[in-house]
Amino acid sequence: MNVKVLPVIRVIAFLFFVSLMGRNVFAQSDAVLVEKAVAKLQDMTSDIPSDVRRVTVYRLNYNENYLSEETVGYIVSRIEQTFREYSALTIISPPELKPTNELKIFGRDSTIQISNTKGRSLAESNSELLLETAQKYSLHALIEVSVQKKAIEGFIINIRMIRPESQEVVWVKTLISNQVFPKEDIDKGKLIFINVGVETIIGESFKVDSTTTDAEQQILNFNASVTFRQPIDNSVSSYFGIRGGINIYKGTQDSLYNATLLNLGVVFHYGLGEENESINANRLLLTLDADVRFALTKYEGSIFTISPGLQFNFTESISVGLYARNIISGDELREKDVNQSITFNRLSYGLQCVFRF
Repeated sequence: MNVKVLPVIRVIAFLFFVSLMGRNVFAQSDAVLVEKAVAKLQDMTSDIPSDVRRVTVYRLNYNENYLSEETVGYIVSRIEQTFREYSALTIISPPELKPTNELKIFGRDSTIQISNTKGRSLAESNSELLLETAQKYSLHALIEVSVQKKAIEGFIINIRMIRPESQEVVWVKTLISNQVFPKEDIDKGKLIFINVGVETIIGESFKVDSTTTDAEQQILNFNASVTFRQPIDNSVSSYFGIRGGINIYKGTQDSLYNATLLNLGVVFHYGLGEENESINANRLLLTLDADVRFALTKYEGSIFTISPGLQFNFTESISVGLYARNIISGDELREKDVNQSITFNRLSYGLQCVFRF
């Protein structure tokens, strides 16, 4: 043999081996999907009508372009086996009612009929013959099996039992290898908040050059912010979000502590007490905010704060919140171009009205 031919033969042999392996794996995967579907039939036989005892499979519905006759035959045999083992049914196989894909020619009296309907039985082409055959074998029901194969669900097998006399459907079940449940829409609650409130702060002192002077004064912080949040658990009880807003400080005695600050931060909400249908319903919430405030007007500097609080949802869209704010760092703001600064008490309290969208 030519030495140059050997590599080609090896490649062909290898490809043939891979092809066989691929077919074997594909067949095994089909068998697994069939077993997963048929296994569900075991728990579905309890509601078969008590007067149905002798049955036969007389019709098969499937697309031969996607399913082979061997695969459908295996499915039918597993269905019959399951009926025998998990119900009181007796499976009959009359040759007249055996589904076939072959061309059939039969006559009755002076009539000759040619039947070539795939998946149908000989007797099905004639209603009288079908009924006579059912009576001949004392059949209580005829079984129709429809098989589909989907990429995700695997095999979808529909089984119907039909009374031969009245064509009444007395039992129907659908078996799916991989049941795909529709994704449940979870009410995420209100995700956008507008907070409007007032906070009371104490101004402690101001410093000029290196001289500090006590100047305690109550300051009102009129604030507004927007919050965007998302649930972080399946119970829709916990939320995490971001917040941005503006704070306008106004002294109650003079303009020493007047300032405008921009705040950016994060928020956490947690529902307390018994859960309602939605976190938007009447419910008490624990809130925790952390933000950084940047001076915008005549002062410069930043303040880092953390704020625990409680928020009560009066309606689906309106809440009232109480909170305490603590300055973690940066309790001093310096005036621009002047060696002068103001200092705030680290603890403050506030009240907010929250509009939820």
